[in-house]
Amino acid sequence: MNDLAKLFTEVKDGRTVVLEKDRIYHIRQDDSLVLKGFFCSNSAKFDENPEGTRYTAVYLNNKKNVVIDGNGATVLVHGKMTPMLFYRCENITVKNLTVDYAVPTMTEFTVIDNNDGILTIKINPDCLYLIEGNTLFWCSEKGSDGEYYWKNAGNAPKRYIKVLDPVSETTRDFRREDLSFSHIEELEKNVLRCTLINKDAPLFKGDIVQTRNIIRDQVGSMFERCKNLLFENMRVKFMHGLGMVSQYCENITFRNCDLTPKKGRTIASTADFFQFSGCKGRIIIDSCKARGAQDDYVNVHGTHLRIVGRDDEKNSITVRFMHPETWGFQAYDEGDRIEFIKWDTLKPFAQATVKSFEKLNETDIRLFLDAPLPSFETGKDVIENATYTPDVHIKNCTFGPTSGRGILTTTRGKVIIENNSFTKLWGPALLIEDDCNFWFESGYTDEIIFRDNDVCACNFGGVYEGGPVIQYSPKVMNEASHETVHGRLFVYANSFSGSFSGKHTVNLSYLNEAEICDNSFDAPLEINIKNCGDVKNERNILV
Repeated sequence: MNDLAKLFTEVKDGRTVVLEKDRIYHIRQDDSLVLKGFFCSNSAKFDENPEGTRYTAVYLNNKKNVVIDGNGATVLVHGKMTPMLFYRCENITVKNLTVDYAVPTMTEFTVIDNNDGILTIKINPDCLYLIEGNTLFWCSEKGSDGEYYWKNAGNAPKRYIKVLDPVSETTRDFRREDLSFSHIEELEKNVLRCTLINKDAPLFKGDIVQTRNIIRDQVGSMFERCKNLLFENMRVKFMHGLGMVSQYCENITFRNCDLTPKKGRTIASTADFFQFSGCKGRIIIDSCKARGAQDDYVNVHGTHLRIVGRDDEKNSITVRFMHPETWGFQAYDEGDRIEFIKWDTLKPFAQATVKSFEKLNETDIRLFLDAPLPSFETGKDVIENATYTPDVHIKNCTFGPTSGRGILTTTRGKVIIENNSFTKLWGPALLIEDDCNFWFESGYTDEIIFRDNDVCACNFGGVYEGGPVIQYSPKVMNEASHETVHGRLFVYANSFSGSFSGKHTVNLSYLNEAEICDNSFDAPLEINIKNCGDVKNERNILV
């Protein structure tokens, strides 16, 4: 085990740990602390990380009142890791620390020239590669056993590819099959001449090709069952698999954190930057910067578990994780309040309190409840943990550009999103869903305030109908249902500019009330409504 990992396993409650000023701590996967049993929401499937294995450098377990002052130091990852992991900790502060990868698991190269399908490409110097026959492989450094920590063919089935136009700062999808070559020649280090099999593949001079392995076997960092976490003045230059994941935590603050790529790179995370799964209390993201991802910037949600069994004699139900990337973790505790949710309307129809629980396997949990069971459809209806539904305040941040959406937040707590900048997002700046048939991300919202934000050139991907900058689309399966799912939306005093379609679209469905007032638009506003209550559109101006 390396010295840094050993330091944190021995830290005492109440300690302030100050790292050596400006030091680079090289942390290798094969001399890190290896932990098992840490299953992370929205990450690896069972065959991709069956034991919940985490390679980590900064590990705190059941610690209280600890301050970690990075003092300008850098944790530099070699291999694939979850650099920080906190479990059942309270009152933890991390500040003045940088996290980066020596060799990012997401690779980049620039098209210098395309002469009728014969490419000259320049590979980012932080990326390592091998040429084997006519196949370009991406790889890590070698571990102590002489083997690569990871190695993937550039067009392998689990490799995902996007192309960034550095002039417009927008990305487009690219078929992995079209990145196959009939010949590869190394002209000099990091400069290759490659002949495309499909010579008509849409790659143009100046394009930056970003590729990643879609397996989320590690994450940017993971915090589970913790309370009162503060991350301040952090610099995170790259995260593998998923970003900073807070799972069943209470009160988390990110303040003045910079999650943007290292100079010379275009990507800082292979997926979401901030992921909050089943949290409560308050989530605060204040004065942070995030740029360069292939997924969303902020995702706040719970998890719907499907009811697969009942025992009326013992007032118990058996519930199951349904999505293959979400399983294994403790989703309920004694005293948690649950709501029963109708599978086709997303409407709650009963509630109870958990008296005790029993983990049956990695997907099934048995819950013993304090009241007789209501009538429900076994194998269809779901439950939500209504105790773990946080308030959210996101302010003074800059988001973009990105290949994903801006903010997704499905919580019944109060949500305020204000004084932020959203620039060149692939999808909407604000997306509110809720479903129990696909990703199983819960739940319904009560009140969301979106005010004083600057939204520029968002939804360039054109995937959502009408190219909305704001979208409410809960996955209601009963087409005959006219019941609203979400509560109130207030969109006040925002600036919307840079429309790609000649209009700014807001799509609202299954929403009880909305006020879209006192905003400015540089193109006409179009509001599309489906099964909504009162929607006010007042004092908006075209500039």
